[in-house]
Amino acid sequence: MTSSNKVPKDNWQYLLPFAACSICFVATDLFGIIEKSRLAYWSGGLQVEPYRVITSHFIHGDAKHLLANTFGIIVARYCLKNLRLKSNSFFLLLVGLLIPLQTLICWFVDIFFFRNPMSLAIGFSGILYGVDAFILLASIYGKQRFVGLNISLRKDPQVCQTMMVLTSIGIAWSLLPGISLLGHIAGFIAGALLFLL
Repeated sequence: MTSSNKVPKDNWQYLLPFAACSICFVATDLFGIIEKSRLAYWSGGLQVEPYRVITSHFIHGDAKHLLANTFGIIVARYCLKNLRLKSNSFFLLLVGLLIPLQTLICWFVDIFFFRNPMSLAIGFSGILYGVDAFILLASIYGKQRFVGLNISLRKDPQVCQTMMVLTSIGIAWSLLPGISLLGHIAGFIAGALLFLL
C-alpha cells in the first residue's frame, strides 16, 4: 500500500466519533440488541445511571438523524482544516470535554429551571453545536492553544460566515417538534465556554 492510499493521521479524530455513532446505530436500530431509552439522556436518571452522560450522544432516532450528525462531523473537519488546525487529537479532546459539559448544562436547566425530571434526549447534535461554537469563535479571534495543545487556529472570515449560516439554520431547525432546542443551545454554550479556556 502506498502512502497516498492511507487515511491521513489527523482524520482518525473525526472517524472515531462517527464509528461510535454508527456502531450504536447498528446495535439499536438494525439488531435491536439495546433499547435506546436505556441509553438516552434522562434528566431524572443521571445520578443513578451516570453512563447516560456518555451513551446518550452516540444513539440516534433514525438513519436520517445519524446522517445529519455525520454531515456535521464532515463540516467540522472541513472548517477546522480551513482554520489550519495543527493537532491530530484536538477534535477528540474537544468532543470529550463537550460531552459532560453539555450534559451538565442540560441537566441543570432541566432540574433547576424547568423542574422536569422526565426530559429525554439522544444524538450527537448537541456536541456538534459545541464544536460549531468553538469554530465560530476561532474563526473570529483565532486560537493558538487549547488545554495544552498547540492548535494554531487562524481567523477566517469565510469559515465565520459558513458557521453563522449553518448555526442559524440549525437553531431555526431546533424549533421543530421532537428536536431538543435545549440540547443544541446547551452544546453551543458549552463550546463557547471551552473556547475561553
